[in-house]
Amino acid sequence: MSLEIIGLIGLFFVMVLQVVIPPIPAELIVISAASIYGWKITGLISGLGLFVGSILVYHIGVKIKGKWGAFFSKEKVKKIIFKIKRYDSLILWIRILPYNPSDIISYAAGIMHFEKKRFYSISFITSFVRCFLLALLGSFVTNLKSLIYVFLILIGSAAIAHYLIKRKK
Repeated sequence: MSLEIIGLIGLFFVMVLQVVIPPIPAELIVISAASIYGWKITGLISGLGLFVGSILVYHIGVKIKGKWGAFFSKEKVKKIIFKIKRYDSLILWIRILPYNPSDIISYAAGIMHFEKKRFYSISFITSFVRCFLLALLGSFVTNLKSLIYVFLILIGSAAIAHYLIKRKK
């Protein structure tokens, strides 16, 4: 088995793991991998890992129901559950943006028993679109200057998303 295949298998598992363990940054993983493997295969493999991870934590959420305090602060999960109740599927769509709480949203959707078919469909789309866009950004990283530009694009998109969400309130 070649080193590249081993690396791509590792990428898949790291993407699954980063959903299960929230502090691991998917953005940095995908951008780094794309600079090594190219944007197409990175988008495909990381998107698959993100999707599988989202499905996994959704089902963990279904199983843990009221026992979620051990995984997250209760206030954070209550806030997400309130937003899912308020915005329904729209809250799932923000997972397409970088630096979003997609893992907590997936756990909360499972805790709430959000409709599985709809969760799967939206998760599939958001996982692959997000990863392909991040991988495409990562493919432009060739030196420190391009890395700074990509970082600024990510920060800018997160700031715009934050502003739009806060403005809605």
